Amino acid sequence: MSTRQTPLLEPVTTSEPSLVQQILLDIWRTTLDRDVTVTDDFFESGGASLLALVTIEQINQRLGWSLNMGDLLRFRTIEGLTSNKAQPQAANGERAVIRMSNQGSRTPIVFLHPGTGMVDGYARLVRLMGADRGCYGLQSPLLMTGGNRAVPDTMEGIAELYADLLEDEFGEDEFHLVGSCAGGAIALELVRLAEERGLGLRRTVVIDGYLDVRSTGEPDPQELLAQYRDDIIRLSGTSGVFQEVKPDDLDEHTAIRDVSAAIFGAAKADDRAANAFARRIYEAYRLIARALTVYRPEPVDADLLMLLAKDNFTLGDWRSVVRGELTAEVMDSDSYGMNLCLTDAETLVARIEDFLGEE
Repeated sequence: MSTRQTPLLEPVTTSEPSLVQQILLDIWRTTLDRDVTVTDDFFESGGASLLALVTIEQINQRLGWSLNMGDLLRFRTIEGLTSNKAQPQAANGERAVIRMSNQGSRTPIVFLHPGTGMVDGYARLVRLMGADRGCYGLQSPLLMTGGNRAVPDTMEGIAELYADLLEDEFGEDEFHLVGSCAGGAIALELVRLAEERGLGLRRTVVIDGYLDVRSTGEPDPQELLAQYRDDIIRLSGTSGVFQEVKPDDLDEHTAIRDVSAAIFGAAKADDRAANAFARRIYEAYRLIARALTVYRPEPVDADLLMLLAKDNFTLGDWRSVVRGELTAEVMDSDSYGMNLCLTDAETLVARIEDFLGEE
């Protein structure tokens, strides 16, 4: 295996915002209810003091930062904020269940993380659905810092842990589940557990979920490393900044460096704390990939909405394990996996809202 490093083609610029900057853009656009760029002044864009407090709370919830009003008054643009106050943390380091929107009168939705362990790919869905509905994200506990609880290495064990987390958060209150990619398999197991655990689960949606019931062994380490790197870069929208690398030419140091740059910007490519966060994502990614490889679900009595990419070949497997009503729709889109939540958000939201059937 080659140890050749793959350098960034160009430093990340404002035309290619890092993943953290994109998360901030989504938060600002939601609280300000208007389109903004990384160079727009928060207060000149309509950010009154109450909106500033809501924005700060959302940043601290989703990114795990510790901002205050003084920080936002000094650094009024996303570009300035990330240059001066950005912390090499892109997930809440203390909680696995995080709030991604304000509360509302309708039943809340919990978005289950995909293989990356992060929930930020759901941000556009949250923007469109969260006006009168609380939206939560359940991220991998492996992204938490210090004293984080161990995560089982099977889908069944992961679902048991997540059922505990949801029970702690909601008690007997009702909620809906949405899971994309690997999050779909987690959702399937949570449906199985809901009745016996007394969870208030109402309806479940799977977005391009995959079942790997024909796998014959653990995923190839080099292929998995390359997929991890490519998935995070694709999620960040900075694909044009990085060179393509064949799996056999990729080493872990380079993958971690590139992922750090995609999440936090080129200046953080070699930052120790940023690299540590990227390694936590990689740990979560490997755990989920291995759990999916050995996952052989038993039939589940469930009603599901499945929104699938055109190349998803696992619908037959889903039909074999879902014994309730399975409503499946193949999306007319070139996107797949978590990317559907980015490129086809409006269509997904319309289908999901119709399935939830709430006034």
